[in-house]
Amino acid sequence: MTLRTRILLVILAMQLLLVGVLAAGSLDRLRRDIATETRMGAETARNLVLATIGTMQGAVPADRIMALLPERLTEPRHARIGILDALDGTLRQPAGPPDPAKRSPRWFAALVAPDPQETRLPVVIGGRPRGYVLITGDPAQEIARAWRDMRDLMALALVTGALQAGLIAWAVGQALRPVGTISARLSDLTRGDLEARIGPLPQPDLAPLARHADALAEALEQARRDRTRLQHQIVARGDAERKAIARDLHDEMGPCLFGLRVEADALRAAATDPAMVQSAEQIAVIAEQIARVNRALLNDLRPMAVGQLPLAAVLSDYAEDLARRFPDMTIGLEIAAGLPEPDEATALTLFRILQEGTTNALRHAQARQVDIRLWTDPAHWRMILSDDGTGIAEGRREGAGLTGMRERITLLGGDLNIATGPDGTVLQARLPRTGLTGAGIDGAGVAEPGLDGAGMHRNRTTT
Repeated sequence: MTLRTRILLVILAMQLLLVGVLAAGSLDRLRRDIATETRMGAETARNLVLATIGTMQGAVPADRIMALLPERLTEPRHARIGILDALDGTLRQPAGPPDPAKRSPRWFAALVAPDPQETRLPVVIGGRPRGYVLITGDPAQEIARAWRDMRDLMALALVTGALQAGLIAWAVGQALRPVGTISARLSDLTRGDLEARIGPLPQPDLAPLARHADALAEALEQARRDRTRLQHQIVARGDAERKAIARDLHDEMGPCLFGLRVEADALRAAATDPAMVQSAEQIAVIAEQIARVNRALLNDLRPMAVGQLPLAAVLSDYAEDLARRFPDMTIGLEIAAGLPEPDEATALTLFRILQEGTTNALRHAQARQVDIRLWTDPAHWRMILSDDGTGIAEGRREGAGLTGMRERITLLGGDLNIATGPDGTVLQARLPRTGLTGAGIDGAGVAEPGLDGAGMHRNRTTT
């Protein structure tokens, strides 16, 4: 249950308890009052009977007193009078007040009705018994009046309680309204919007919670900035290490291989023995193999063109090279016009996405067509690579290439989504636009390619 519901239930329980206590006290008081009124009514009726009989003696024949007595008497409130004539044995009742128009419920009458009382007065005139006068209490009218009062009091209590509950619900809602704001801001933080803030609150009970939540958001935002900075440092240092290794391989291995080829050529030219000539040729072949391996290592460690040429030119050259090496493949490359130049880590990552995606499409998916699109939105670099191959088999784990590419993208603060099926595979990569250089850094980005076909640099090679 919500806090408001619990507060209202507690208040309702207290009100019901209070009404119950008041009702119990009121019923006890009403029972005593009704008993007193009934007893007084019976006393009044007894006195009235005695006075009426005394008045009739001497004025009315003795044998007619019992017959005329009902006509001379009027029942008072809260009492009933019955006259039993000994001559004929009939029971007569004088006229009394009308019965109450609205009687009380039986359960209420049972709660407040006093114990029944009956008084029997023998009538003796001239030394002879003439009959009896029966007097009983009648609390019906008093009970009906008490029921009307109790009903009006309970109705007033219920209306007052409902009004009080409504006012308390409104006051609690007003007091807890900032809780909804705090909950919304915490939900924003959960979704990654670390710039959301609650701000100062006028409620002294909730203001510390808002301050702590804002302090938490500040700490999370600072932690995210630190993490992003550290991730970029990790990527940058890794790229620097690979760049250093590639430079060492190029600077050290290249001259050695060149010298080895020169020595092999000199040995072959000076040799007179066919076996020595053959050995010199084998040395040259081995040197060439080492050179090819060295070039492959250099390209894997760091493509030389990345960072030296515009990114669009590097990607276009790579696509054209693939088209030359795989003549049965159709490769489409769409690059949005006016793209800014990314920082070196982002450029290298985009190149690796293209390299890994096309390699998987060619080697594992037997794709016949690969389409690549590159553009930016206001905050991200976006690349989509789709092929018409067989897709990734269900249950097959990602290879080292995809895993490494995903890790690199994650370190740069981006994300990679892969959708695969029997009709092909689609890779969607997104990288934050941090560290951009050149025009377009502060621009609104470039529209997604293929939406309207305008402003695109297209490089489609078909063989």
